[in-house]
Amino acid sequence: MTNNVNSLPPLPAKRYFTLNEVCELVQISPAQFAEWQNANGTVIGYGGEFYTRRDVVKLRQVKGTFAPFIDEFNHNALDNAGNPAADAEEIRNGLQNMLTDIEKTLAR
Repeated sequence: MTNNVNSLPPLPAKRYFTLNEVCELVQISPAQFAEWQNANGTVIGYGGEFYTRRDVVKLRQVKGTFAPFIDEFNHNALDNAGNPAADAEEIRNGLQNMLTDIEKTLAR
């Protein structure tokens, strides 16, 4: 098991942190955090929006137990070759290239 604590951002000298600050410091999404709490039957902090420095340190130590982030829109979809699915910009460029080819063919 590798220690990923060194790759995390430095912990600011604060006593309390918001949910978004905790997620940034642990490098997880709020959805991942909520899912992890439900799956493990634990509540970190006082179950609200604020967390202590000790809570952040605990979460950084168990960061490896969080499920990988899954995008809600495309669910980290892969194509048949195992490459990430095309994003909107790639689709737009492909369609513009096809339209240009069609216009060239019709102009003949």
